[in-house]
Amino acid sequence: MGAELEHVSEHAEIRKVLLVDDHEVALKSLAREFVRAGIQPLKAMNRAQAMNLVAQESPDLAIIDLFLEPPENGLQLLSEIKSTEKPPFCILVSAHMTVAHAVLGMKHGADDVFLKPFTAGQVLHRVYGERPQLDLNDIPTLAQVEWEHISRVLGDYDGNITHAAEALGVFRQSLQRKIHKHAPRVLTGGETPPAPRTRRPSESDE
Repeated sequence: MGAELEHVSEHAEIRKVLLVDDHEVALKSLAREFVRAGIQPLKAMNRAQAMNLVAQESPDLAIIDLFLEPPENGLQLLSEIKSTEKPPFCILVSAHMTVAHAVLGMKHGADDVFLKPFTAGQVLHRVYGERPQLDLNDIPTLAQVEWEHISRVLGDYDGNITHAAEALGVFRQSLQRKIHKHAPRVLTGGETPPAPRTRRPSESDE
């Protein structure tokens, strides 16, 4: 999902990108993609880290996850970044992006919105207003997309396999097999109750 919004000037060059996500696996994965693209990634997992990097590094591009660790959320951070003296081009992203979320994002200053998963190459094509070139190496496989979704749900439930399996609508044994197949060292199988998550922004939020 990408909004038809204003692009970065054709004379602008993206040298630094601020990546804001409370999901460490996704954050590191996207950072590696930008490194390969020759762009310096600035990683933040919360508001304080993000605003510190904005002040010290002056990123040209910011990619902000909609749902951050409670009580923070991407909309509030987006508004704050856009209120700085020289705000970067900001993209709001989420694996659960809806039209309502996209509208809220634009109201809070987003220059574009993206549905996860996406690649650094796709982001740069959008930012520069270019027509994407088909690159089979730039398209995530079904297995990669599946694992990204599984790992995020596991993170949402603090590694609790039983609760994650219920949320995914699969048997616990099936989820365990997928974990051992894709990432056998990610979890130890803890069974603690899931932590509460930030409620999703509604259309009535301003």
